[in-house]
Amino acid sequence: MILVVEDDEPKLRSIVGMMREHLQDRFEIAVTESLSGAIEVLSNNYVVFAIIDMSLPTYDFIKDKRGGGTPQGYGGADILRFINSETEETRTLVLTQYEEFLVSKGGQRRDTKSLEAMLRAELDERFLGVVHYDGQHGAWRRTLLQALIGLDIEKGEP
Repeated sequence: MILVVEDDEPKLRSIVGMMREHLQDRFEIAVTESLSGAIEVLSNNYVVFAIIDMSLPTYDFIKDKRGGGTPQGYGGADILRFINSETEETRTLVLTQYEEFLVSKGGQRRDTKSLEAMLRAELDERFLGVVHYDGQHGAWRRTLLQALIGLDIEKGEP
């Protein structure tokens, strides 16, 4: 199974559409839009690859009538940490449309390169990096496809 954690509908359609086009139903694709939804899928399924947005709500909007909880600028990092500590084989990639992230309430910011360096220092080799989503037909498609090529497509295992 491949997990896509994304709360932006147009971006999600673009990611899933590209994967269906190139993977041709060789993997089941699970989709969730929140931190709690990702942890639920990861806890109950064998996930070989996870594509994770960085800024995510705490809960799925549909399940939580109050609006999905507080958006977390680094919610994706919490999912990456969960994968790093609770799974043995799941590979990960961050796919974000933001070019920088607010680090503190004081206005300090972190760009995608420094975010990737921070995550690489904390996570193991299954973390493949941070990719900038730059529109439906952007360069991210090639990078994601290259990461997916590393999966054993026939067996559904990394």
